[in-house]
Amino acid sequence: MLKVEQLQIHSAIIHRLDNQQDDNNLGLDLSDLPLQMDNELKTVLETHTISGLEDGRVRYAKFLDKDINQVMTTCHTILDDSRNEFIEGSKVLARLLFAAMVNKTISAADVAICLANCNGTEYLCLLKLDYKDNYISEAKDTPQGRYIGIKKLGSSWPQLGTKLQKAAFIKRSTDDFELVILDRQKSKSDQTDISLFFQKKFLNVELIDDSKRNTTGFIKGVRTFVETAAITPEKKKSILDNAINLVVNTENINIRQFVESQFSEELPEVERKAYMDSLIAEFERHGVKRAEFVKSPDIAQVYARKRQITLEGARLEVDPAVYSDPDKFIFVQKKDATTGEEVADITIKGLKIKKLD
Repeated sequence: MLKVEQLQIHSAIIHRLDNQQDDNNLGLDLSDLPLQMDNELKTVLETHTISGLEDGRVRYAKFLDKDINQVMTTCHTILDDSRNEFIEGSKVLARLLFAAMVNKTISAADVAICLANCNGTEYLCLLKLDYKDNYISEAKDTPQGRYIGIKKLGSSWPQLGTKLQKAAFIKRSTDDFELVILDRQKSKSDQTDISLFFQKKFLNVELIDDSKRNTTGFIKGVRTFVETAAITPEKKKSILDNAINLVVNTENINIRQFVESQFSEELPEVERKAYMDSLIAEFERHGVKRAEFVKSPDIAQVYARKRQITLEGARLEVDPAVYSDPDKFIFVQKKDATTGEEVADITIKGLKIKKLD
């Protein structure tokens, strides 16, 4: 998710999943009551949730094996009747996650399960909050003199600003995706049970291959922005050229890095932020879902080479940025109804004539 405009957590519950215990019965500790949230705790959970949703590593997914997928069924039951199903449903989800954490190399954690409204959509949020050792200095007097050492206080949640390793955000509507998943510990090359326990063993989902949609939406978003933004023609061309160069020459596209790099920090902060927010809004409007994604090689190829079109008595060499822009160039190939020969209709708009003999 590129930008969380509004998020509010309605209710939450926490269960303890300490898979490091020798006795599994001691490791799973389930709460019977929802979390009593003061403003500070509510802010902590909302900050972790926003951080997870806006993380550049999030992926969109759909559930597999829908007839027997307990996680999907339980999440939908909670979302359909949160008043009556939230507590017991959260326990089912905690048990399923704990069962998937059988390997001791998987970090023990609390799982915070929250009901939240994000940008007008209701989500059930599952945040795996890995335990972190917490230390503090301790001072005491000894016969040899003053001594200051370190004392372990115990385990704690990740600090605010620390990226979550695993989280899932499930919604009830099933249009283009069913959930957003964050799994920072999973790599493309690592297909071990440890790496896949959250995505496969617990959630049982299939990631949506969205590289083409995101890459196409990235270019379209830039085009729309430069057409409407109150900036100079030179700046418009620069932003579009930079976007195309990024698609052609890099593997990963980071939306925030691109947006921030297009507007000088010397601009007044309010003006710079307005430009950046406007560009991000265009990306979202044109279907870009993630703040960081792998480009589509097919789309990159379109922009990587100039198109040469040889006609009877004429030869055109068209820049890829112009060729793929229907607002500037349209090439329609067809057969002549009379002769059967290959012909074409070409429309070129806004052509700047530099020299006419």
